Amino acid sequence: MLEELRGFVELETPSRDAGRIEAFVAAYSSLLDEAGLTCRQFPGALGPQLLAELPGEDPPIVVVGHCDTVWPLGVVAERPVDVREGKLFGPGAYDMKAGLCIALGVVRFLRDTGQSLRRRLQVFVAADEESGGTTGHPCMDEVLSPGSTVLVVEPPCPDGAVKVRRKGVGIYELKITGREAHAGVEPERGISAVDELARLVLEIHGWNDPARGIQLNVGTIAGGTAGNVVAGSATAGVDLRFDLPADGEEMERKLLALEPVNPGASLEVDGSLCFPPLVPTPETLRLGELACSIASELGLEISTGSSGGGSDGSYLSSKGHFVLDGMGVEGGGAHALDEHIVLESLPVRAALLAGMVVAVDEGC
Repeated sequence: MLEELRGFVELETPSRDAGRIEAFVAAYSSLLDEAGLTCRQFPGALGPQLLAELPGEDPPIVVVGHCDTVWPLGVVAERPVDVREGKLFGPGAYDMKAGLCIALGVVRFLRDTGQSLRRRLQVFVAADEESGGTTGHPCMDEVLSPGSTVLVVEPPCPDGAVKVRRKGVGIYELKITGREAHAGVEPERGISAVDELARLVLEIHGWNDPARGIQLNVGTIAGGTAGNVVAGSATAGVDLRFDLPADGEEMERKLLALEPVNPGASLEVDGSLCFPPLVPTPETLRLGELACSIASELGLEISTGSSGGGSDGSYLSSKGHFVLDGMGVEGGGAHALDEHIVLESLPVRAALLAGMVVAVDEGC
């Protein structure tokens, strides 16, 4: 599993790089095919979605993951996979190539032990989770049967807990157009898009409300052409997190209603809510308790927890599926330079995932 994970990390899959994602999906499909699953690919602008399955009764048990990462092409050459101090470091290892590794391990376990399942088992690998699921979610709606039990191999909480609650996510871009002018000779002719952007950043950050679980962050800004030119354009990227669907809808309305102070400037807001919150349901909590029980039998003491990050699991829960998230491998540094997994967690979390598949199939 360790060597296979190394290969997965080295086969880079930057989000929105359809060609690289297609190459990874082809390689991963061949491994699932060798393990006895039937694979289908669904082409898309951001790369193919993958669905693999073993026959059985409905509703199915679905192991869900994604193959795209936040890392640009070439970063693995700059920071090669490194195994030290009981950890594997590598871009995308934690989020979430290790999850795909244990999913493959589970289907091989079923094959090698002759364990047959009553229910249909599916593995769905999304191509664009990191960029909001714009092509993955419609495909999920098309191919996943109603009432599926979904086990998401995203990383667990930092303490190893499985995830029964997640924040919702919205991703937006502000585009401001002003009018350029010479900043020294005739600044009065200009309309500064940067000035407008600065005001809007402060306004948006003022909407943060920790007590309600509302978080907004302007994470990127760009604008202007030179220091001696009144900026004619500026852009900003905005990230929204929220606990309740109504709060997400309220914040989106406020973002879409923003207006520049200077009537000569114009503002365009692009984007939308892309992940609803994962709100615990009785079935989610039951699945969480089952996972904790199986983990205890493996010598792993975990609990249920929550995350501020979005996930395809949140989307699937909102569509009526029974979801348990955070079934992946322990580690840390998601989207950071020190991204890594804990090596001893790899076989244990694979065993936990296998135990959950068998227990859910048996109706536990």
